[in-house]
Amino acid sequence: MSVRSAIFGTTSLVFIATGASADVSANDIWTDWQNYMASFGYSVDGTETMSGNTLNISNLKMSIPVPEADGNFELSLDSVDFVENGDGTVNLVFSETMPMSFVALGPEGEAVSGSLDYTMSNMEMRASGEPDKVQYDYSADQIGMTLTELVIDDEALSSDALEVSFTSNGLSGQSIMEPVALRKIVQTMALGATQYKVAFVDPESDAKVNFDGSMASVNMQGDSVLPISFDPENVQAALESGFAVDGTLSYTGSKTDFSIIGGGDEIIGSSSSETASIGVTMNKDALGYSGSSTGVSFNMNGNQMPLPIVAGLGQIAFNMLIPVAKSETPSDFALGVTLGDFVASDQLWSMFDPAKVLPRDPATISFDLIGKAKLLFDFFDPTQMAAVENGEAMPAELNAVTLRNLRVAAAGAELTGTGDFTFDNNDLESFGGFPKPTGGIDVGLVGGNGLMDKLVQMGLLPQEQAMGARMMMGLFTRPGEGPDSLTTKLEINEQGHILANGQRIR
Repeated sequence: MSVRSAIFGTTSLVFIATGASADVSANDIWTDWQNYMASFGYSVDGTETMSGNTLNISNLKMSIPVPEADGNFELSLDSVDFVENGDGTVNLVFSETMPMSFVALGPEGEAVSGSLDYTMSNMEMRASGEPDKVQYDYSADQIGMTLTELVIDDEALSSDALEVSFTSNGLSGQSIMEPVALRKIVQTMALGATQYKVAFVDPESDAKVNFDGSMASVNMQGDSVLPISFDPENVQAALESGFAVDGTLSYTGSKTDFSIIGGGDEIIGSSSSETASIGVTMNKDALGYSGSSTGVSFNMNGNQMPLPIVAGLGQIAFNMLIPVAKSETPSDFALGVTLGDFVASDQLWSMFDPAKVLPRDPATISFDLIGKAKLLFDFFDPTQMAAVENGEAMPAELNAVTLRNLRVAAAGAELTGTGDFTFDNNDLESFGGFPKPTGGIDVGLVGGNGLMDKLVQMGLLPQEQAMGARMMMGLFTRPGEGPDSLTTKLEINEQGHILANGQRIR
């Protein structure tokens, strides 16, 4: 079963909304629901019965084939009521437990089937608006999901062999859905305290692996545009038809405890963060990811480890943007990484610096790249991708790169840099098949000589290597404004010459 299929199957029941002034009927909402699921390839089957103001759908089954796993995913509900309230709104009433099932082939061709229970406590959902702009509100005291059965080659795994579950308290959300030529969805969702558990026995080592996690709060918001009918397996066609998504998931107070115990070995640890967020944007032109986390800590200990590993980071962040469509003009790309304020326990430091020669200030590595590139193939077209992977086609032309905010700070030294380069794709000879660059980079180093002195003192850097490094720095750098400070400007001019502080070195 694909993750995408599972997500579609569960979130289809959690549409969302704000109030509106027009009217919708029970049949309007049921019809929109069917159309929405059908657009993803689901087959929807159920028995319709209208009694008074209530449309009841009994024996409801929604299923979708999963081609990559040679199987299918199915969601079953004994009954769903669409209740007209008499004021132009409709309440959706579900049973508290909804069984889901899947059938697939495993990675080695084994037959895999299973079932899950999706539970909702005091779930309330109201639809309002008008047929071409349906709005939903929902809330629940608690939602959860539990794996109830997993069968591999006709052998059911016991609960001791595999356990998967999660629960969340205080669910609330809103959504607006416009089922026009392109279905537009704007949604938000919030969860309170959330817990999850994954436990299994490793079949090769018989070790018991356990993960117990929690989050204080979870928030999601997103905008998406879906073609009325498209094949989720054909991403390229979906994008060309208008598919787009822009969403963010954030959470606070995350903690995970883990353990691996078996065969005389034992590893126990935990990780946590104060805040975290993940963002994704995708449309016909670009694909982007971003993420950040603050107050990150990690610890691990075991009977085969010489000492506990205890470390932390004040901040982790990344961002990436790449073009995905073939184009005659350059498109934006970006890549950024921050590993900020890394700290380690004194025990770890003492393994290689027992005399405390090196400063133990928090360390940081960060950089930010932006640029322009011309993509020469459609990223999600499997045929074009295969040609690139086989070396039959060039993937892209690099046009420009800007380095912003390079910073490496550790052990009392700090390296910084910024730069800009453009690239001539008509000249692939000057630099051995690489487009000829033109531009420069400014680099600064503070505390470099002091760090080398300390490394020599610790015996980690031979004296002769330190002398060689200082000679090289003397050739290509010049003194900066402060003590133990060096700067350099490296350039590549129009003639293809490489210069350091104006002095030609190639």
